[in-house]
Amino acid sequence: MYSEAACELMSLDDSQLTDRFRELELERRRVTAEMAAVICEGERRGIHNSDGHHSIKGWLRAQANWSNADVAVNCRVAKTLDSVPGAGDALLAGRVGVAQIHELARARSNRRCGAQISDVAPQLLDNAEKLDFESYRVVVRRWELLADLDGAHRTAEQTLEARTASVLELSGGIDLRASGGSALTTAEVQGIFERFVEAEFHIDTAARTEMHGSNAPASLLPRTDAHRRFDAILAIFRKAASTPADAKPPEPVVNIMIDQRSFEELLARHKILPKPDDLDPVALADRRCETAGGMSVPPEEIMQSAMRGWVRRVVFDTDGTVLSFGHRRRLFTGQIRSAVKLMISRCSYPGCNVPSQHGELDHMAEWGRDQGETSAGNADILCGSHNRLKHRRGQYSKREPDGRTIHYRRDGTPILPVGAAPPAGR
Repeated sequence: MYSEAACELMSLDDSQLTDRFRELELERRRVTAEMAAVICEGERRGIHNSDGHHSIKGWLRAQANWSNADVAVNCRVAKTLDSVPGAGDALLAGRVGVAQIHELARARSNRRCGAQISDVAPQLLDNAEKLDFESYRVVVRRWELLADLDGAHRTAEQTLEARTASVLELSGGIDLRASGGSALTTAEVQGIFERFVEAEFHIDTAARTEMHGSNAPASLLPRTDAHRRFDAILAIFRKAASTPADAKPPEPVVNIMIDQRSFEELLARHKILPKPDDLDPVALADRRCETAGGMSVPPEEIMQSAMRGWVRRVVFDTDGTVLSFGHRRRLFTGQIRSAVKLMISRCSYPGCNVPSQHGELDHMAEWGRDQGETSAGNADILCGSHNRLKHRRGQYSKREPDGRTIHYRRDGTPILPVGAAPPAGR
């Protein structure tokens, strides 16, 4: 009974409960891989014909009472594990998660470039094992964009052509809708909106401090997050209405990251530079063609932005190190601060998704304890709570040769998801 299982778990300490969760996750991965193998074998032998089903999908619905969505997802995973070299082994062994396989399966189903995914399967599976899911999804979509530049450009043009917006009255309130546009306009609008939402939050925190003191809990904020977002939209409209038409536009709110190879290849396609033949190959995880938040941007849009000067471009070399200051400087300020926040999109602590613009810069090799220099190569992004937790618990972090930032407990054990490859030498 479920209640008995729950009671058994109540007797476990935190470490034992964590171990049990990790065991179940590995079992889930194994079962998913075996289920995919059963589906493939069933389809191969035409098992659905035995009971008169029209296809393997009907057999699955009949056997497991699955929804159409369940059937579609499991069939897609089965085809992926059957056709992408190494994918089935990685899932069965528990080295990659089910979510990573779903993302791989989604990319494989791309009609324009999915057939090419086997060519990069070793890289993508290695990334699936070493990267957190959000970073892995960025890498997969980066590959899709690079594998089908013409298709990505056509899709971007269609989305731009379909742009629309409306502001209507609905039951005495506002019904505000907008869709379409481009990756750049999306990033720009998101950036503006986030800045106004943050301004509304600061208004609330100031009011709370004035009324209840600096240590008052978040529950005493005057407005909910939803209310602040609505009021931020209103503030944007009012700000626009009160700004002169000939006013100077603000500093760029969109930063586009692109690696050196991709940028020079882009310039070569437009006959601005000769085709580069002296650049080292770049791994998929190091290719960049996206906003600071990880939103993929078609290279053609980057070319347009370069010509019009609407956004700020940041071109990375294969090292990814932008600036370096010596040990005399303790604080990350100015250009180096901006550079690091562009290189790292969010808090690096395992499981945290706080964006880098709300995070704090931290020395991986401590400035005082380890004589760590204030440089982009020694910089990390942590949200405020994890930055304090790291120092309070004596934790530390290292950037491994494979590019991963690994956090370690005081006793030296790495904080890794179940199934992940340990750092070299462990």
